[in-house]
Amino acid sequence: MACKDCLNRREFLARSALVAAALVVADGCGDGQIGPPGITGVSGDPLLPLGGPITVDLANFPALATVGTIVDVGSERAVIRTGASTFTGLSRICSHQHCEIDIRVDHFECPCHGSQFAADGSVIRGPNVQSPPIGPLRILAVTYDQAANTLTVE
Repeated sequence: MACKDCLNRREFLARSALVAAALVVADGCGDGQIGPPGITGVSGDPLLPLGGPITVDLANFPALATVGTIVDVGSERAVIRTGASTFTGLSRICSHQHCEIDIRVDHFECPCHGSQFAADGSVIRGPNVQSPPIGPLRILAVTYDQAANTLTVE
């Protein structure tokens, strides 16, 4: 039975091979993510850590005794002591494609695309891939309980 719009076996295999090769090339050029990032944060905001506020006992984080030191307090959060009784909390979720960022001595760095953020969360360098500009890290509310020597980080 003849069909003027049908493919023969050879044409089908050739086109399938081209499609497979195009998918391999596309996967090699991207970061493995298809479509927009999933919503993961609180209230649907992908730049906020999951799970709501956490309480941090300062006795468990001796580096927070030093003003200006960036400290990973877990749960995608970092805290910096800014004064005798003041602290800044920052989300460790990159504003580019929502990867969890690493803490360096005096800044943050995204392992996914190389974005860098200052200790205050501002952008030092955007990703090393072509994409729209990225924003700063989210600042998280921090409440200091001096009597209990704890922080509550949103």
